[in-house]
Amino acid sequence: MDTVEFSRTVARELVHRSSVTEVLVTGVLARDEDTLDVGVQIPRSHAFYRDTVGCHHLYDPMVLVEAARQTLIMLGHELFDMPFGTKFVLREIALREGNMSALAVHSVPTDVVLRCRVLRRFRDQTGVRGARVVYTALVGDDVAATLECSMSWMPPGEWQTMRDQGRVALGLSPLLGPEAPQPPRDHKTLVDRRDAANVVLSGFQAPQDDQPAGTARLVVDIGHPVLFDHFVDHVPGMLTLEAFRQLSIATAVATKALPSAAAWLSAVSARFTGIGELDLPVTGESVLVRSDGPGAVLRCVLHQEGRSIAEGEVRLTRPGVQRGMA
Repeated sequence: MDTVEFSRTVARELVHRSSVTEVLVTGVLARDEDTLDVGVQIPRSHAFYRDTVGCHHLYDPMVLVEAARQTLIMLGHELFDMPFGTKFVLREIALREGNMSALAVHSVPTDVVLRCRVLRRFRDQTGVRGARVVYTALVGDDVAATLECSMSWMPPGEWQTMRDQGRVALGLSPLLGPEAPQPPRDHKTLVDRRDAANVVLSGFQAPQDDQPAGTARLVVDIGHPVLFDHFVDHVPGMLTLEAFRQLSIATAVATKALPSAAAWLSAVSARFTGIGELDLPVTGESVLVRSDGPGAVLRCVLHQEGRSIAEGEVRLTRPGVQRGMA
């Protein structure tokens, strides 16, 4: 039986990465018209996805979310024949039921097979304009997580027209102005980070009796080597997801739903409802939905200029598996 390739990464252009080291996808093998196996290797050392104190013995499931995002971009080019220069727009993304045991760190890198199934092709008069894909992330025979991703694509001219109209509606020039001055980052221990440069919150305010949400300003650092691996003219989806995670950790600790910021991301979902501009402030809110013995569920939203630009949900779990060989 044919197996997917793990010996090298795919071309960085196929997954819209500038740095070769940020390419997670190693190969693709078509099973039938709607089912493909995609190889992914999770690095044991990573400045962003392994930057944690309390969960360092576990892989960050967010790396699987990034792999799913890269995969759908690659399929847009390879399966749906979208030319380079096409603009890809993330609509929804979710990781469900992360499996700690399957994502324990061992003495060698972890190879993952993303079994992808195309649920739907979005079409208009010009042809396929997007797709919804579900993934089963397999580490050997173990299911590490299930994921779902919806993305659309458009020609660069159409994208630019949409962006210009959106910016004018906000009272901005169509030309991107200087980025909004960045506020000071919160302390790294608030969100269980080793490197302060990976903190994306500023001025976190814990929930109060008259305000049930934890709130913070988003730090949009266009120099970040992972979240802004290459220039984009808007707040990227992976930054939004990281904001949701960090808002949820800080809020869960503040409400005593979790005893510490050492919390593992066992599920996350986001629906992108607007485009976040780089030259306007973004604020976020996180509300505790429920807590139980092993963890907590929180609902999140990002706002800019009085409008929602993303909504989602996060499940955090206390890290409770036996430590692997980190």
